[in-house]
This record gives sequence, C-alpha cells and structure tokens, in this order.
Amino acid sequence: MRMNNMPLPPENRAVIYTMLLGTFLSRAGYFMTWPYLSLVLYRDFGLSASLIGAIFFMTSASGILFGMLGSYYSDIIGRERALIISLVLSVAGFSVMAGTTEVIGFVIAMALISLGRACTESFSKAMIGDYVNDVRQREKFQYIRYYIVNIGTAFGPVAGTYALTSPSLNIFIISAIIYIIYTILMITIVAISSKSRREKASPSAGILHAFSIILSQPSFVRLLISYSLLMFVYISFDSPLIQFLTRISFPDLTFIISAIFFTNAITVIACQYPVLYLLRRSTVNTKIILGIILISLAQLFFMLAYFKLIAFIIFATFLLSLGELIAMPAFSIEVDRLAPANLRGTSFGIINLTSLGASLCPLICGLLIDAGYGYAMFFLLFITGLLSILIYKKVGLSRKVAQA
Repeated sequence: MRMNNMPLPPENRAVIYTMLLGTFLSRAGYFMTWPYLSLVLYRDFGLSASLIGAIFFMTSASGILFGMLGSYYSDIIGRERALIISLVLSVAGFSVMAGTTEVIGFVIAMALISLGRACTESFSKAMIGDYVNDVRQREKFQYIRYYIVNIGTAFGPVAGTYALTSPSLNIFIISAIIYIIYTILMITIVAISSKSRREKASPSAGILHAFSIILSQPSFVRLLISYSLLMFVYISFDSPLIQFLTRISFPDLTFIISAIFFTNAITVIACQYPVLYLLRRSTVNTKIILGIILISLAQLFFMLAYFKLIAFIIFATFLLSLGELIAMPAFSIEVDRLAPANLRGTSFGIINLTSLGASLCPLICGLLIDAGYGYAMFFLLFITGLLSILIYKKVGLSRKVAQA
C-alpha cells in the first residue's frame, strides 16, 4: 500500500517494520497450535464440551484482565520493553505445553499464552500510533498490520496440520521457537535504537484514574460493548464450530479444521485490498456495520453443517472472513481516534476486554452443544450480531453530542 504522506524517519520505520515482521511470525506460531487445542483436550483427555469451553474462558479471561494491567504499564515503561516481556510469556507458555502430559499443565500453558497474546496484540497496535504521527498513515498501517496478521494466520493452521501428522515434530516447540525469533528481533531493534518514542502516562495518576478517564467517554464504552458482542459472534468459527463438527462426526475433521482457517486467512489476504478499494469512499461507521452484517449472516450458513458438506462450511467461512476484513481494522481505527494520546496503550488494553466476548463464546456455546442445541446456537449468534449493530450506531450519536 503506497504512502502518500511524509515518509517516516528511518528509526521509526525500522521499529514499525520489525514489529510487522514479528506480528507475522507470532500469528503463524499461535495458529499452528491454538485451533487444535480443543481437539487435543477432547481426544487425549476426554473432556466435555462444557469443560473445554470453561478452560478456554478461564485462560483467555485471565490473560485479558492481566493484559489490561500490562497495557497501562506499557504507557510508562515503554511499548518496546513491554512487548518483549509479553513475547517471553508466550515462549514460556508454549514450552510448558510441549513438556506436559497433564490437563493442569495445559491450563497453565494456555493462561501464559493468552496473557502473552493479549499484551502482544494491544502493544503492537498501540506502537503504530507511537511511531506514526499522521492520522491517515496510522489508518493505512493498521490495515497493513491486519493484512500481515492474516498471512500468518494462513500459514499457521497448514503448518500445524502437517506437524500434527508427523510424529517427529513437536508443534509446541516449533511455536516456542517462532516466538523466540520475534523476541530476538525486538531486543535487537531496541538495542540499536537511539531514542525512545514512547508516550508516557503520569505515574501519579494511577491505573484506576487512567481507566476512569477512558471509560468516561460514552462513545468508547458503546464501542467496547458493540465490539465485545461482535467478538462473541466472530469467534464461533474457532472452538465452538470445531466442537460442534466433532460432536456430529463431520467427516475428515482434521482437514476441515485446516480448511476453515486457511479459507479465512486466504479470503482476507486475497480480498482485503479489492474490497477496501470498493469501499474507499465509505466511512468507518459504514464499514463496521457492513462487516457485522456479513459476520452475522455467516452464522445462519454454519447451521447447514447438518448436511455434512464441506462447501457449506467453506462458504460460511468466506462470508465471515469478508465481514472480518472490513470490520476488524475499522474498529482499531475507531479505538485510535478515541484514545487519549498519553494513554494509547491503556486504551488498547481496555478494548481487549472485547476478547471476553470471545472467551464467553466457547463456554456458552459448549453448554448449548452439550444440551443438544448446537444448531440453535448459531441462530443465537446471528441475533447477537444484530444487537451489536444497534449499539454501535449509538457511538456516532454520542460522539456528536460530545462535540456539540
């Protein structure tokens, strides 16, 4: 994507490009492993869908909550150093997972990985605002970052499928090595950097005061709620869909899992620029609403899994992916617009609360699957998507009131 504005200083460019390369590596390493954990917990340990959902919820929720604290302190100690710490946590998580044969070991490892990922995601998004002053360039880099994220997402599941079928490879060790490479890259770029660009929050303000400043904005709160509901719907194609396909004995399950995530990533990679070009004159609000509609419609097509045809699952994933590539980067742009400059990391940390919606999805959907309401689950997700639109439409309204 060509930058029409003033070029970035060489030092800023080096940090941003290193972060983008690391984002690709970490995303690939994460998706080599994470999509298959529910399958491992079911096949190797015989856990129920409800218990698997509870494990995903507890580990993800703990990662999100502690990640908020980390995001606040990243405003103080510097985004680069905080990012390195978050990467080390992920390395530790994958290393524990590689060496454990007990459920409790998996739970501890998942918690470490969840915490590392929550921090890594928010820090990398906030770093764009730290190093890119021009608003339009920030938006472009957010889309570029999202594009790279999905390239990593495309490679991850494919490599994971290959590693799982090869007895000589340990997928968890490979993921740990990938995160180690990202860590080394960041340590190197910080070491050669001659000055820090980080924004600092006032240490005397305190974390609660920082949170209150951000949450006192009605627009930000409504954005948070709407995004949380959307994440609840969006994450359905991860653990809940896989658990549902497992319970109905969908044929060639390992292949369909790989195909789902590969379709998701390839759709975003192939369609992001054409779709965004067609929507170039649309506002951020319009993009978000359109994206939510597509993600919601995909839930109705997931219900057709009853017929056990791969084509229906792939088409539903395609719709969901189109909605994702339109809505998700636009939400990041909205957060960047609403975030106070000196609390950018804290703002992205708070917006990570939206992942609680993603964490609740496996739990609630797991209960529905165990109760025999797997198909009704997708209709519930469709209605939740519509509710997300209603709440988001009030974000612009509250922004206009604040400006009046």
